[in-house]
Amino acid sequence: MKVVAIIQARMGSERLPGKVLMPLCGKPVLWHIIQILKGISLIDEIIIATTTLYEDLPIVDFCEINKINFIQGSVFDVLDRFRLASIETHAEIIVRVTADNPCLDQGIITKVLKTHLKGGYDYSSNNIIRTYPRGLDTEVITKTGLKKVWENSKSIDEREHVTLFIKKNLGMFKFYNLKAENKYHRPEVRLTLDTLEDYRLLKNIYNNCYKNEPIKIDSILEYLNINPRISKINSRIKQKLINGLDY
Repeated sequence: MKVVAIIQARMGSERLPGKVLMPLCGKPVLWHIIQILKGISLIDEIIIATTTLYEDLPIVDFCEINKINFIQGSVFDVLDRFRLASIETHAEIIVRVTADNPCLDQGIITKVLKTHLKGGYDYSSNNIIRTYPRGLDTEVITKTGLKKVWENSKSIDEREHVTLFIKKNLGMFKFYNLKAENKYHRPEVRLTLDTLEDYRLLKNIYNNCYKNEPIKIDSILEYLNINPRISKINSRIKQKLINGLDY
């Protein structure tokens, strides 16, 4: 089964425009995410799903310079971008990645993928019930599962948020949710990039934990445990709810 990581990326953001190419230790956020994914042996290919907007040409340039496959599609119908990317790569298993999570952990992604493949699930993740820090979100879906979502998602929110239909209709899918071990059970920690405060936190973490190889959640949490004040940099930021769901 061909496993493809599809990274949704665009420059537009209400709270922090251009965030996906902002630098961490001298490299764009998107570059770090790609390095994390490249180190996962179960992933066969990586493709970036961006838009046809002029403002997203820097992402296209980034892909061409770094020899990363990409497709350009609808601005708000992100679900259709995933459909196009899956067709382009002949993906049978899709790992959904958002370009604002530079602290993704190779071990967690591998664990979700292995369980998904072994259990024959339609959809697997670690955030149906959130126990991991926000920003470590891992989602895996089959080609047939994605097709079902694409055919049944009707609302604007369901088209923009790729797996929202699944979370609203779990009974239609065979699903698996990975719960965090005690040492990773930190749902209050925010490691995603959506605001300037998030960027300040991630810059601090990368400056102190990044060692020229994909960053690890163990080193991040160890650093935050020793320096609890660091987590407060973005503690006031509230995640937007989508259709009442913590998405």
